Amino acid sequence: MKKILLTFTLMLCLMNNTNAQSTIIGSENFSVNLPVGYQRTIGTNDFATVQWENEETSSYGFIIIENLDELKISNIADDFASYMDISVANYSSNPKFKSLNSKQFKTSKGRETLQKQISYYNEELEATIYLQINIFKTKNFIYQVVNFGSEDFLKNSKEHTDYIVNNIDLPF
Repeated sequence: MKKILLTFTLMLCLMNNTNAQSTIIGSENFSVNLPVGYQRTIGTNDFATVQWENEETSSYGFIIIENLDELKISNIADDFASYMDISVANYSSNPKFKSLNSKQFKTSKGRETLQKQISYYNEELEATIYLQINIFKTKNFIYQVVNFGSEDFLKNSKEHTDYIVNNIDLPF
């Protein structure tokens, strides 16, 4: 009886070991604090994890998260500059595309980010759209934080976009 119990226990242990060959990390906790007047919304981007808006200033934003392991599988570079190039490429085919300012810096919470501002003409809205894109990276994920609006957005919403960029809490 003891041999049967021992054999069964060993088989069970071996089955557990052979079934647990890899771990896939699906997500991680993060938060973003929004300035007064902003609230969560939907409809700004189909791939976004979270989205926000300020109806009074007609400014919007969203965060897209990508798993670094999946980028490697797809042979996509995950450094700040390469990922920014990929992010900007999504907009560069639009009419009157312009690449504006770009800078790399640490946020007030010590998080490294690459920031780029771009604009393009949206024919459907018949307006020029201005975007500020920030790239953040954690151990397992890369974050694309996009704030956008129409005319004078970059100038009039600077305080708000700076607040959002400096108040995103990501794991290190």
